Amino acid sequence: MGLFSKKTVRELTEAEEKQIKDEMRKQILTKSENDILMIKQIRDLTNMNVGEAKDLFNQFRSELYGG
Repeated sequence: MGLFSKKTVRELTEAEEKQIKDEMRKQILTKSENDILMIKQIRDLTNMNVGEAKDLFNQFRSELYGG
């Protein structure tokens, strides 16, 4: 067997799949909650309405991700 032998690919077990999906859900929720908190912080600091704060948040996100 060589140093770079090919590993056997296998399917995830139901438990592994559930664990991964649960973690993905948590991360999606956390991201969404963090977005809401950042929009609220912008709103509180600037006295903008929610729509304006969300627009500014999206502008910042675009700048950060080069879009």
